[in-house]
Amino acid sequence: MSSTRLLILGALRFLQPAHGYRIRRELESWSAENWANIAYGSIYHALKKMAEEGLIEPTGTDRVNNRPARTTYAVTEFGEAEFHRLLHEYWWEMKPVIDPFQVALSFMGDMPRDELIAALRRRAAAYRSAVEEFEYSRRSKMMFDAPRHVNEIFHLASAQCEASARWADETIRKVKRGELP
Repeated sequence: MSSTRLLILGALRFLQPAHGYRIRRELESWSAENWANIAYGSIYHALKKMAEEGLIEPTGTDRVNNRPARTTYAVTEFGEAEFHRLLHEYWWEMKPVIDPFQVALSFMGDMPRDELIAALRRRAAAYRSAVEEFEYSRRSKMMFDAPRHVNEIFHLASAQCEASARWADETIRKVKRGELP
């Protein structure tokens, strides 16, 4: 929840005052679903919880036509402190990324050689495809509305995928030479 908390607090700071739908639209313009592991429906739950905790406060309610009423929020002083705490924590502390593939990798010796090579080729191709997708998203019109620094998320993801593709290629060579598993 804390990475979602940081994301929503940060977006709200950027937009405030804002309601959940406006925050959602902003995060969609950043393509946050591709890199933040956020379910857009969880924004409303997070806003409610953060309001209960005093991180944000309602600033008003509006109603457009027959739509449900929307509560707008702003970040409180306590929320501002929490935003900065999380921001500094995530910039300065390395957090492990739990990847089920790494668990499977520890048992590569239990896969038939042909299947292992095929899976590695498939993985390398998927990484290269992801690089193309990230580059397209970064250059596409969707990202023109996002702050320029949001593009760095796509640069980082692309670099990680490129490194992973190179790793997969080298691992295939090691398997073929009999060095692995």
